[in-house]
Amino acid sequence: MRIVNVEEAVGKRLAHDYTCIEPGFKGAVKRRGEIVGRNDVELLKRCGHYYVYVENGEAVSEGEVHEVEAVLWLGKAISGENVEVKAVEEGKALLYAMVNGLLLVDSERLKKVNSTGVFIVVTRRTGDYVKEGDLVGVVDLVPLTVERSLVEKLVRDIEGEYPVIRVMKSKKPRVAVLVTGTEIVEGLRKDLAAPIVAEKLKRYGCELGVVEYARDDIEEIARKMELLLRDHEGVVVTGGMSVDPSDHTPRAIRRVADEVVIYGVPIKPTTMSMIAYRGSKPIIGVSSGLIHYPDQNILDVVLPWISAGVKVRRDYLLSLGEGGLMESFLKRKH
Repeated sequence: MRIVNVEEAVGKRLAHDYTCIEPGFKGAVKRRGEIVGRNDVELLKRCGHYYVYVENGEAVSEGEVHEVEAVLWLGKAISGENVEVKAVEEGKALLYAMVNGLLLVDSERLKKVNSTGVFIVVTRRTGDYVKEGDLVGVVDLVPLTVERSLVEKLVRDIEGEYPVIRVMKSKKPRVAVLVTGTEIVEGLRKDLAAPIVAEKLKRYGCELGVVEYARDDIEEIARKMELLLRDHEGVVVTGGMSVDPSDHTPRAIRRVADEVVIYGVPIKPTTMSMIAYRGSKPIIGVSSGLIHYPDQNILDVVLPWISAGVKVRRDYLLSLGEGGLMESFLKRKH
């Protein structure tokens, strides 16, 4: 291919997509492989393209790869299960979720790709709950062509036990809800937590199981938690998560759990929450703050993982401190 001015390109085949950006529109107005007509000259100039790449009868040299092939190559190399790769205009590859589930991205290997200065990969965040057909990543190439050997080396360098980007399919687990609070059991206060939890479970592909209630008593909370875990894949426990004299839920969870992943999650709201496991079954202790912040809280963080049957990692939870001030918290006065 070679570079010519746009008038000289008339009658020739383009070797690159040409984009126009205007208010309300951004896209390719002429695509690779199309013949430039006389009527295209003014259009291309208006879009700022006074010079263009055209084919000159010679393919890209054997040692090079064109952007379209390069982004597809890398896109397929970084994508794992349940991720579909499609080439689109402007030399991009788009990555789509093929199922509903949890998005996992290896951030270190993603940095390695982006540090090349040649490829740019942009994704959604690890921990996002994505639905079938959702865009989860975009692969770009900075130059028009790239050396084949560079792509081959990069693909080798980012190989790992798991792909860089994958979607873990929702297993639709049946999750119980245990609402704690003597005042609720005795009818002094209406339960506002269970409906919020039920809506969140549905949103993230979980099935609502039994809703149970317990007084602020360690023995009662622990006993009912154990009973619920016999017939469910997990349990969400609400209330009594702070350090007040009447708050016994954290100690009850510790009594039932084999492992406490974290107590005190670096997010706002619902900081005083606990993530624990009994065997492979999660126990999510949620602070009563979810009543004040129903739109965004700890459940939006952990339920995508629970839905996919993937253990919530401590390092992931600790990383939430940066950016952990949720919009639901920021929009309220403090």
